[in-house]
Amino acid sequence: MTAPQTAALPAEVKAPAKRRRWLGSVGRWAASIPFTWVIVGVAIAVGILQMVFRASLGRLFGSLLSLSFDQVVSQHHWFAGITSVLFAARALHIVVLMPIILIVLGAAERLLGTWRTVMVYLTVAVVATALGLALQGLGIWLGVIVAEQVRSMATIDPLIPVVGAILAASAFAGPLLRRRIRVLGFAALLMFVLYSGLPSDLYRLLAAVVGLLFGMYLRRRQHGPAARRVTRSSHRELRSLLASLVAITAVGPLITIVSPNGFGPLQPLGLLFRDTLSSQADIAAACVSGQYSEACSDAVAAARLDGVGPVLVTLLPLVVLLVSALGIVRGRRVALWLAVAVNLFLAVLGVTYYGVFPSLGANTFFDLSNGQFDQHSVSVVISIVLPLLIAGLLVSSLRIFPTEFSSGATPRFFLVVAAALAVVGSLYLSVAWLLRNDFAPAVTIGDLLSDLPERFMPVGFLSLERSEVLPSSDATRLLYEWVGPVFWLIVIAAAALSISRLKVGSEANASARIRSLLHSGVTGSLSWMATWTGHHYWFQGPEPGAPAVAYRVINGIAIATGEPLCAPDDRAGAIADFARYCTDHGWTPVFYAVSGDLVPHFRQMHWSLMQIAEEAVVEVSSFSLEGKKMQGIRTAINKAVKLGITAEWTSFARLSASQIAQVRDISELWVAEKDLPEMGFTLGGLDELTDPDVRLMLAVDTDGSVLGVTSWLPSYRRGEVCGWTLDFMRRRPDSVNGVMEFLIAETILRAQESGLDFVSLSAAPLAQGAPEGGERQEGATQALLSVLGRALEPVYGFQSLLSFKQKFKPARVPLYLAYADPLSLPVVGVSLARAYVPTFSARHAFGFLTRGS
Repeated sequence: MTAPQTAALPAEVKAPAKRRRWLGSVGRWAASIPFTWVIVGVAIAVGILQMVFRASLGRLFGSLLSLSFDQVVSQHHWFAGITSVLFAARALHIVVLMPIILIVLGAAERLLGTWRTVMVYLTVAVVATALGLALQGLGIWLGVIVAEQVRSMATIDPLIPVVGAILAASAFAGPLLRRRIRVLGFAALLMFVLYSGLPSDLYRLLAAVVGLLFGMYLRRRQHGPAARRVTRSSHRELRSLLASLVAITAVGPLITIVSPNGFGPLQPLGLLFRDTLSSQADIAAACVSGQYSEACSDAVAAARLDGVGPVLVTLLPLVVLLVSALGIVRGRRVALWLAVAVNLFLAVLGVTYYGVFPSLGANTFFDLSNGQFDQHSVSVVISIVLPLLIAGLLVSSLRIFPTEFSSGATPRFFLVVAAALAVVGSLYLSVAWLLRNDFAPAVTIGDLLSDLPERFMPVGFLSLERSEVLPSSDATRLLYEWVGPVFWLIVIAAAALSISRLKVGSEANASARIRSLLHSGVTGSLSWMATWTGHHYWFQGPEPGAPAVAYRVINGIAIATGEPLCAPDDRAGAIADFARYCTDHGWTPVFYAVSGDLVPHFRQMHWSLMQIAEEAVVEVSSFSLEGKKMQGIRTAINKAVKLGITAEWTSFARLSASQIAQVRDISELWVAEKDLPEMGFTLGGLDELTDPDVRLMLAVDTDGSVLGVTSWLPSYRRGEVCGWTLDFMRRRPDSVNGVMEFLIAETILRAQESGLDFVSLSAAPLAQGAPEGGERQEGATQALLSVLGRALEPVYGFQSLLSFKQKFKPARVPLYLAYADPLSLPVVGVSLARAYVPTFSARHAFGFLTRGS
């Protein structure tokens, strides 16, 4: 019995139907946000009036409807908190702001509902601006210079209540969207406050705080104490948030470049990236007397920095941060350490430029003798501390990054960078020395050496630091300006290559050999997991087709994932040789999740075996939906067909952007429900779905919503797929019951139609029935498994998962842990826990023991 199939429709029939569905969705979306349309309409209407009555309305906005401390407190325009957020300061601004308002406020209204959105919008506009004015008043009373400078600065910003509304709406979003709105929203708003520091930036940040608290209050009233539950994130999501913070800090200095007259406390750090070059008029004004002066010298030195090269050496370090952010998303440790290095570089620049040089009197930007440094000391401290805090956050997050495929990837990258610096620097010194008479005045090798570090610094640092090395010819000027950008471009290229999935050299060769072995056909249900990140590879010989073992080393335990990758007759020799290889390196070898076929081989080597799981294997040729025991599966299929739910067999590369977002959302919702961090090792996550050989089976309803997703790892025989193994299995919490049964049954039926041999429903770790053919363990060994199994069962439900798989009447195949030294079992247990939960800590271990006892 198979599920009914939907008849294929001609393309000319599908297209209009798809267009009607799309138009219907847009219409329903537009009808669901009436308040947003009102706000957009008011802003557009005022924008048109601004264009028609530009002069008169400009005076009205500046004197009556805008928001400032003097306007409200001195002139008593108490309504300014509302009027200043209904339109843009200029008519053309609304062209940019209208889409933002429509999308962001519209999303907030869909989450909150119309009347709650109106309430939040008005409350945030009044409370946030009132708090901002109160802080300004406090600053004026305390004599803070910035507060005095901005007291009459008019603010007109329609984004203030919009920001508050979306932060309030985050309380009603799912865990993935909620976390992203809050973390990224506050990070971006805080960057504007720190680098720009205009009153509008402060009002937006306060609006976000007010909106967040208001949304949490509304959520608590609706859902009670359950609304306070803290949800967990997957490692990929945590890395995405971390990468976003790194990217935002990279964009931060650009805010200072765009807003040079801001008042943010991180203006000093941003000034290091500003192009403060002098124009010819500035030089003439500074040198008008015709005699030497410090201002004239500085102006001439700054003018010599003009050109494309200095601009690039200003921006390229920020590009490096953006590249490292991309690598952090992909889980590359080399990207994390690169971001740490760049942030430490910025901190050192801050210390040197605003600490060491002022004390030595090397420049007058912050002259200790006139007291200016004291006024800016807080800003300078923040400029130095923020990069250090980000570097510390990155280092503390190391455990959410998988182990690099090559253990030397990070040292190798920094070795390449050091070599590039040495080569580029040596070439610069050599050529500059040959052209030493083309500098004004002629330079010595000592002058070139002392000047060399400044060739790699941002323009702001160079323009305010007096230089003794000044090129006077086109050749020396080209050399002088481009040595820095060349180095930073090499860093960017090396970083992009290191964080990409492209493998080179021995790394690429090992990966290609492993995939070649898998395609030729090997035994073991976990074989395809050898391609996952975090494994090292041992090969029995250099020739193609030589047996291999995928393993990872944790706490001195070399854990081989599954069976050796080779022909059945070669497995015994591969096991023995791999064990000797581990012993030579001081590791204790164990084989995790091997089948009963290898029991005689391990016994011959006097190894011990412990059953750690049961694999559920469905023989495709004999599978049938007939019979009383399959009634539940038939019911799930019929329900899906009745509701219009279809099973879509695809791969990650063929998913639409919407489907990718939905799959990620489903995964995050699943992780958020757990009381422990996301597991790995033999349990795949989102990163493993992207493999082109892996297939996905999606449950999709009539609206195109993904209700559930399963992923399937291939098993090959002579280059052809002979079976699939279930890995990723998650569904949307609000989906109908039976979605998983429907997806698995559809996969088995598809495999049956394709003539495959088997479909494995995989193994549930630490879940088992009675041992079959293995040894019944006693004492500490069995106790260790029992404690871990009972501790993880309430969280991950491995035993329940094993029971669920029995619905498909599979064969139960025991899987074993094979180990040479029984005395090493406690360390093996901890190492396996660390393999499954990389962030496993003493606190988690104590929780395991107390939960399992």
